[in-house]
Amino acid sequence: MRPARCRSVPVAMVVAVCSLMVVACTGRAPGLGSEPAATDGAGPFPVTITHAYGATTIPAMPQRIVALGYGDVAVANAVDAPIVGAVRNDSGGPNLPYLRTPLSEEVLGIPADIGGGVNVEKVASYRPDLILGVSAPMVDDRATYERLSRIAPVVVYEKSLYGSSMHDDARQIGRAIGESEKVEALIAASDATVAALRAELPALTERTYLYGQARGEVLPMVVGEQNASTVFMRSLGLRIPDNFRDAPASAALAPGTVGVSYEQVGRLDSADVLFMTFAGEGDRTTFESNPLVRRLRPVREGTYLPLTLDQAVALQAPNVVAVGWLLDQLRPALQQVARPRR
Repeated sequence: MRPARCRSVPVAMVVAVCSLMVVACTGRAPGLGSEPAATDGAGPFPVTITHAYGATTIPAMPQRIVALGYGDVAVANAVDAPIVGAVRNDSGGPNLPYLRTPLSEEVLGIPADIGGGVNVEKVASYRPDLILGVSAPMVDDRATYERLSRIAPVVVYEKSLYGSSMHDDARQIGRAIGESEKVEALIAASDATVAALRAELPALTERTYLYGQARGEVLPMVVGEQNASTVFMRSLGLRIPDNFRDAPASAALAPGTVGVSYEQVGRLDSADVLFMTFAGEGDRTTFESNPLVRRLRPVREGTYLPLTLDQAVALQAPNVVAVGWLLDQLRPALQQVARPRR
């Protein structure tokens, strides 16, 4: 969260529980370097896109796109697709900080907070000929998909929300908007950025990390091997510490998440670098003022990084457009942890 502006986090956007976290651990483990997926209708329009709720046929090159997920907005915007309506950034926005071309307030008229569900009437008001929900938590159910499908063709994730690699999510968007070649260029650029960082900081392959949230009296740590953030960190060479890798998930939390109490906070000392986000008012102060937290090795060695909401969202649900920006945000901590050990 932003230091001076604590607030509740949108559902399914960052590491959290009880309306504050979705962990992408359903479906197959996503790989960062996956090959282009086979699809129905490859080539000129009309094209048929298969997805979690069946198949959607798009009769012609879309001219009025509504994008309901941050990844949908970022990828479509980066290839100059005609976005007429989009979800707005809920963290100091309305534009995402890594968006290639800023969108107007009028276009960014759809709230990101999905607590009340998607505003179907607002979506319809944009008169779309395609609705993108590949990375949209607000379209994570068939009933919403069917309601939106009465407005225009809807394309969502292939198997489950955040259940594919960011590469495959981008390709799903590219097929739907008729810009597969440009999207492959985005993917290649993203991979090159990751490769450059690994070449710059080779010692990351010898380091461990933890990513979690301070939320009241519990610290949910995201450790699931299939989680999108875990996959992304693994692409940098970082791994989950051994004492968390096989730890049983906490029953009351999201899948792939281990809850740590403040009395157990010493367990976090196993991480060489620690990334934390914060659920609500006062959580950062509570965390950073705790005497046991102050003794943690990452805190003492300067490899603890409190994340803003924008950073946490981009790490929890990475997309190929955000990668360069996200790595720039994480770079100070990554450079510090990659320094030669004494």
